[in-house]
Amino acid sequence: MCGITGLITSSTGLEKRLKKMADVISHRGPDDEGFWIDDKGEVGLGHRRLSIIDLSSAGHQPMANEDGTVWIVFNGEVYNFGDIKPELEAKGHVFRSQTDSEVLIHAYEEYGEKMVGRLNGMWAFIIYDTKNQRLFASRDRMGVKPLYYYRSGQDLVLGSEIKAILASDLVKPAVDLEGLNEYFTFQNILSERTLFADVKMLPAGYNLTYDLAKKRLSLSQYWDLKYAPENKSEDEFAEMITETFRESMDRHLISDVPVGATISGGMDSSAIVATTTKHFRNLDTFTGGFDTKNLAEGDRSFDERGDARLIAKTFGTNHHERLISPSDALDYLPSIAYHFEDPKVAMCYTFYLIAEIVSKEVKVVLSGSGGDEAFAGYPWRYQLIEGKTNRHDFDQALYGWWSRLVKDQDKKRFFTPRVLGQIDLKTPFKEYGKIIDAAGDVSPVNKTLYFENKTFLHGMLMVEDKMDMAFSVEGRVPFLDNEMVDIARRIPDELKYRGGNGKYLLRKAFKQLLPEEITEKRKQGFTPPDQTWYRRELKDDIEDLLMGQKTLSHQYINPTYIRQVLDEHNAGADNRLIMWSLMFFEWWCRIYLDGQKVPTLGNEKVPTRVQAG
Repeated sequence: MCGITGLITSSTGLEKRLKKMADVISHRGPDDEGFWIDDKGEVGLGHRRLSIIDLSSAGHQPMANEDGTVWIVFNGEVYNFGDIKPELEAKGHVFRSQTDSEVLIHAYEEYGEKMVGRLNGMWAFIIYDTKNQRLFASRDRMGVKPLYYYRSGQDLVLGSEIKAILASDLVKPAVDLEGLNEYFTFQNILSERTLFADVKMLPAGYNLTYDLAKKRLSLSQYWDLKYAPENKSEDEFAEMITETFRESMDRHLISDVPVGATISGGMDSSAIVATTTKHFRNLDTFTGGFDTKNLAEGDRSFDERGDARLIAKTFGTNHHERLISPSDALDYLPSIAYHFEDPKVAMCYTFYLIAEIVSKEVKVVLSGSGGDEAFAGYPWRYQLIEGKTNRHDFDQALYGWWSRLVKDQDKKRFFTPRVLGQIDLKTPFKEYGKIIDAAGDVSPVNKTLYFENKTFLHGMLMVEDKMDMAFSVEGRVPFLDNEMVDIARRIPDELKYRGGNGKYLLRKAFKQLLPEEITEKRKQGFTPPDQTWYRRELKDDIEDLLMGQKTLSHQYINPTYIRQVLDEHNAGADNRLIMWSLMFFEWWCRIYLDGQKVPTLGNEKVPTRVQAG
């Protein structure tokens, strides 16, 4: 796991620009840094290294082939590099390290862009081919690793994070108003847009190429999720899942540094812990929880530390907990806005705070992300569209549900006249429709799962990447291994979603692995009790942030609407999603548009090791 940058420009000072770009994402790679610039001074690559595989200097990047004609900067892990390497050696390629990065270089020499079809892993990389004057960048199938780019005239800037692109001084931060329109519809941006004008995200499963001689940029999709249900018995599928999961875990445990795991209290993360402890003794596990003493009755179930402790005790882990307080929700928000930069789903301070305690023990952490989207873990969403084969009815249900912040009919009251004059209110539905069209002629459940994989899961992966990397931690997701995803896409609907319950077949596959209390537990997301917090302990601070004299977001969002949101919540409505998004956007404006520094917190909380009894 690392931070990567790439720059093609005719402007002066390329070396200085590259250095600034890498420095601003040093948290992604505190172990080493490196740079390469071509002979003409027009093309440069930068790298910040988090050493995970082959900790020696042989893993230094940017890395080149034998004659220095192909250079790479790489972020991620290719889990099957050990299988690809012998093939390349048999074809005459010579290796100088034990890294997966070097395998990518020689795979590019041998197979060109088609190399990505051979990879099983998570990645974002940039390759520059000096002979052909060609830049080639790629992002993994599911989008576990981020890669952003900016193109203007003869300038092309790429980076693991947008702040690296801004540090090039070739782009000035401004709000992408259509991105803002999408975000305050879905609490997510479904298109390639970001909140930053002219800065785009390379989509998952896509390659980017840039021909330096022709000044031509092109994007191409090399993989997509295609559902193809097969006629196999429950037992056959369950056995396939069990074996493939074991193989995936074997691949995801390859590391030259300590590995830990997060536990949410659910089945997916518990299965990871159960399997990992067969390989490692004294596994470090991590979870977060909330003080339930002063919570409303409905919010007390949000604390899942009891289930996490059950798993920790069952499998004998060294368990660590972070008790998350109401004040944490606002105290850490500026730091989260800085690191997250391009908001997606979730009130992500819980992930940020857990990543902090993870970083004090391990450099690699496994999570259960992807299990729900692969094996149908959100039954209430499938109930919405069940039986809706008519596209209009399907869209009414699904688009309506995912329009979780501001409905289209309320946008004229939500945005200021300045914004309304520059956006198309139909944009969110158009972007939604593109994804549903791409799902193809599949069942309503699989169409919904496709949408979740492309949007909600992708957003969650960005949450985990940015929050983990803020503390120099590599996150890994075994449920998104190529082979796991391939099995999931072949399972019929009725074996994933049955009788109003999700993950039917996965529960069956894991029954021999986990306690019944975990396999039979109803799905619950890792959600803080902030509905109560916003109405009590944080009420005055939220008022000051969103309705104060220093509030910057009023340039874009009608303060009258914000006032209504706060008043409704205080009166008993649940407006916590939009309130968090409004607070995030306010701090985003202060940091990225106004140039305010992120406040420094004193007395950082330390991790707590608990007895899992």
